[in-house]
Amino acid sequence: MSIDRKNRTWLCSVLFMDIVDYSKLPDDQQMQVKQNFSTLVVDALNGLPEEDSIKLDTGDGMAMCYLGAPEDILYVAISLRDAFIQVKSICATCYTVRMGINLGPIKIMEDINGNRNTIGDGINSAQRIMSFAKPNQLLVSRTYYDVVSCLSKENPKLFSYIGVHNDKHVREHVVYEVVSSAEGGLQDAMIRQENDATAATAAASQAAGLDLDEKIRDTVQEELARIIGPMAGVLLKRALKKSSSVDQLFEILAKEIPTESEKARFLARKDSLH
Repeated sequence: MSIDRKNRTWLCSVLFMDIVDYSKLPDDQQMQVKQNFSTLVVDALNGLPEEDSIKLDTGDGMAMCYLGAPEDILYVAISLRDAFIQVKSICATCYTVRMGINLGPIKIMEDINGNRNTIGDGINSAQRIMSFAKPNQLLVSRTYYDVVSCLSKENPKLFSYIGVHNDKHVREHVVYEVVSSAEGGLQDAMIRQENDATAATAAASQAAGLDLDEKIRDTVQEELARIIGPMAGVLLKRALKKSSSVDQLFEILAKEIPTESEKARFLARKDSLH
């Protein structure tokens, strides 16, 4: 018996973000805030496969349903939260963002413009988890925590139990906060996770035909991490799967670097590895 894929229920990670008090801002300031917000979000999501990502503009924020590995969206959300914290300290618009992640069921449909859209409890619950967050705080649901915490022994250290919250429908939600990089050794935990993932990917890349020894791999990751931070290991893991040579690897990774000067510096490092 065939299955109608259009009616399929997907289990995916949903990141929901909301700009605090956006509607109270004057129109010109709303435009500035939304442009800055959109730029940061686009840059952060650039490393995720487009076919696995469904992005929805909510007016005062955005939601994204991600069909890939659940932990991928966590790294993206952490980088975004840290970027929003930095914006709050240096930007004249001084906006803050509430963030929530849930793992739950959705259905994919087309909107009136023919673009992919989603409905379902997965996205509704993500919005409610987000609503419990304080400005520039990242919260996750119990379902998301249960899955991600089982993927690595280090992952539970990334979360702090907040408690049970009731939404406006009196539905209970068990909520966890993703700790800041200054709490719980988050940076060290992320680096350990990336090193484990990169080591595992090395064996897979060799089987796929990419002859990349450990020294070169470590050098590439260290150089990339100096430019874009903890996401380097995740991006390297993906790039290795798509590469058949060191030149191709550098070309793929260079696309993830936001500025031309840093991109040029990174590409120049390639010559020393031949």
